[in-house]
Amino acid sequence: MSRKQRGGGYAGWPRWWATRRFREWIQLALLFPTIWLGYSLEVRGRHHAAQVEQPCLVISNHTIHLDWSMVLRALPRRFRLRTAVAAAADDIFGNWARAFTGRLFGNAFPFDREGGGVRASLEHVNGLLLEGWNVLIFPEGQRSEDGEQMPFKSGIGWLAVRSGRPVLPIRVDLLRRGLYEGRWTPLPRGRVRVTIGAPVLVPPEASYKEAVALLELAVLEA
Repeated sequence: MSRKQRGGGYAGWPRWWATRRFREWIQLALLFPTIWLGYSLEVRGRHHAAQVEQPCLVISNHTIHLDWSMVLRALPRRFRLRTAVAAAADDIFGNWARAFTGRLFGNAFPFDREGGGVRASLEHVNGLLLEGWNVLIFPEGQRSEDGEQMPFKSGIGWLAVRSGRPVLPIRVDLLRRGLYEGRWTPLPRGRVRVTIGAPVLVPPEASYKEAVALLELAVLEA
């Protein structure tokens, strides 16, 4: 079954004006309060998001299941409203229900992590940037089981160099496990720290490998 059969491909309706307004309401009324019930969220470096030139790539380590929602919560409102989230085509978009909620709650779109679809996914991200959308992507390609940052996939270097857009590095640290992260009781709440680092502009003459190394370090040191 192809990605388009499973999740509807690169749907446009998540970025419609009406959908964006409804998404903001559902995030504020349901998603973010639900996160608060399970986790206390500490945000550092929010001023860096105000300094970066949009549209930009937003990159983060991937250490917990809910980190995409915590990153969105940490971003300023105007930034968040213009952000799309790259989600695993073989996971989040593995069935229609998860695909729909991902699109509705997070403006998510399917991203192929391997195989022939990777190039098309990278081109789609580049297209979103050209249309004025920030894109949140997790360059490790999978969630770290022990919290240690894993090597980034080469595609993020391609995107940073080819797009020429600034990159906003973000680090998510799980300080105490909470709901859905090894515990199924609400108390005590888990603790997460989201640190927004200084924007990075990859030199246009950099190789993709050099760009990857630069961005790995930026997230690690955020």
